[in-house]
Amino acid sequence: MATFCYDLSRELLSFDFFGWLVQAKAAGASEIVFDLSNFERNAKQDRRIASILAPGPALADLPWRLGSDGDRMALGSSRMGALVRFAQANPSFERLRSYLPPNTRFAYTVTLRRQASESYRNSNNEAWLAFAREIGALVISDFDDDPLDLHARMALYAGARLNLGVACGPLMLCSLTDYPVLMLAWGKGSQHLVLQKYGIPHGGRAPWCQNYQWALWDDDDLESIRRAFNAWERTHGEIGHDLRRQHARAVDAACSDSGRDEGQQGCARP
Repeated sequence: MATFCYDLSRELLSFDFFGWLVQAKAAGASEIVFDLSNFERNAKQDRRIASILAPGPALADLPWRLGSDGDRMALGSSRMGALVRFAQANPSFERLRSYLPPNTRFAYTVTLRRQASESYRNSNNEAWLAFAREIGALVISDFDDDPLDLHARMALYAGARLNLGVACGPLMLCSLTDYPVLMLAWGKGSQHLVLQKYGIPHGGRAPWCQNYQWALWDDDDLESIRRAFNAWERTHGEIGHDLRRQHARAVDAACSDSGRDEGQQGCARP
């Protein structure tokens, strides 16, 4: 058994964990250990540990436990620079997937960002809420405003025709799966300097994204959102339709196998 250790004294307590996770899986991990021994914790951090880290390894079909043993990858492996280098060297890496069957109730989701850290990257809520009403999208609040269960979130992403929002932790996670995603404002504010430092020029694409997964540099005003959405639908709408149809069949099979009533978690139909 190859045990890999995620040490919170040297890595990020955020959705950036999932960039580390795909690297660990590619390196042969068969178990994840979380080392909390040198990490100062508070209520907010405990919630993130319980709601993001603990259920996270299941997205790579891996078990987890607490401890301090196991291989530690290079310092900072949870940061974007490491993910960029990994994806460039390993374009066909094994992608994450929902632990639950896809929830196909909503064709579109809009994920909001509202963080005190790097607040310039936050969503233009007025524009996104207006657009969500136009297309009938499910609005998913920022994790710290409403900590949606990770597996419930992933089931929604898996069942949607398209998942939209500004570049943020949850949609970065979505971009490490095979599920359709459209992120705007990827290089917003000084973030473009960070991306350029990691070798992604202005206007460049995220090297880990599939062709139908877009990380755009456009601002998230309402007209830009509409324009990007229409462009994605023209280019990749059939992919979104086909994936959604596959997901509906997977839901039917899962519900039939489990004997669960329609409407229970993981068995919701559109």
